Amino acid sequence: MRVLHTADWHLGAELKHVKRLPDQLARVGEIVEICESQEVDLLLIAGDFIDERQSERMTVILRQVGDLLRPQLERGMQVVVLSGNHDREWIFPLLHATRELFLAGGESGLHFVWKPELKVLRSSRGEEVQLVLLPYPRQTAYDLEAIRFTDAADRRGQMGAAVKQRLKQFEKEVKAGPKVPTVLMSHLLIAGQKENGHELTEQADIPIPRVYLPNYAYTALGHVHVPTQLGSAAARYSGSIERMDFGEADQDREVVLFELDSTGLLSEPVAIPLHPTELRSIEWTDDVDLTLAARDIPPSTICKLTIRAPLGTNVRAIQAEARRLIPRLCWPPDIEWEGAAMNISPTSLALDRSDWQGTVRSYVKDQLTEDDPDFNRITAAVEELITEEALG
Repeated sequence: MRVLHTADWHLGAELKHVKRLPDQLARVGEIVEICESQEVDLLLIAGDFIDERQSERMTVILRQVGDLLRPQLERGMQVVVLSGNHDREWIFPLLHATRELFLAGGESGLHFVWKPELKVLRSSRGEEVQLVLLPYPRQTAYDLEAIRFTDAADRRGQMGAAVKQRLKQFEKEVKAGPKVPTVLMSHLLIAGQKENGHELTEQADIPIPRVYLPNYAYTALGHVHVPTQLGSAAARYSGSIERMDFGEADQDREVVLFELDSTGLLSEPVAIPLHPTELRSIEWTDDVDLTLAARDIPPSTICKLTIRAPLGTNVRAIQAEARRLIPRLCWPPDIEWEGAAMNISPTSLALDRSDWQGTVRSYVKDQLTEDDPDFNRITAAVEELITEEALG
């Protein structure tokens, strides 16, 4: 049985108001081509499948993904999609109930998993694999809705204990069950992994010590965006299929192909590279000609602009020119004032209206901490309001 491991598709996610769906679907198209050329029997998507919040956009996204996957499903490939921390809790039960959207007629080989599960799958050629499936540790996923946590540490402790308990339970069932190769697929933060761009820290996440991972034929993990081996080529994060932010601009992307027979892993897994979108940072100063700087930027490249200008400069003309010249420009640009004292407060900056966006961001940042449960929601709302005002 040939298995392809991928994760963290984040379909529908945006990068500072640049829509990423064309990039994401292009990578899905690459993955489908790999599945076809390598005659993959089973595609594992280890969490963070779809980020979209708007139901009407979600329908469009799912139809496009369905069109890409359908030919492989019709030839007999199976697809298992696991719930991650960015997947809405209500989405997977709904998708599981509407799987026929992805396959016209017959029984769908598409499986959406949002609760811990032990599942045996059989390929079209008759080979079997046993999957230990552990979604991201949410209370609803692990049937712990009645628990009230006293603080973040209590949440980490109790949810971590629930994951460890399920791992031990499934390990007993695997030993007592049919003798077929077993693969663990999970969307977890394994303790000790470095923070990866926008990934959650251990203080905000549910870190699980590596010693709790059973020694199965393969361990397919999602959640960390950098492709990472955990001491063995058979236990790894495949990484995300796209560069999600500028902290990942220099990182490669890949999927992992491995082959199983009745005894387990046939050979060392093979990493197959993907071709993620280029993320490019541009700096504007008085001696930079934006027309020349933008000339060699491919249309698909996503750019981040930093404007370095003397304090008080009216940067609107620079911003307007950048938007005209660069098709996929993150918005709004960063502005760094030259000659400004480091101790200028948000209150004093409020008098300088040429960078009212920076003033608003500074004020919000002073009012919140990154571990605030509403941090992402509030900052995203602030950026949306700034963009709406800047665009008139």
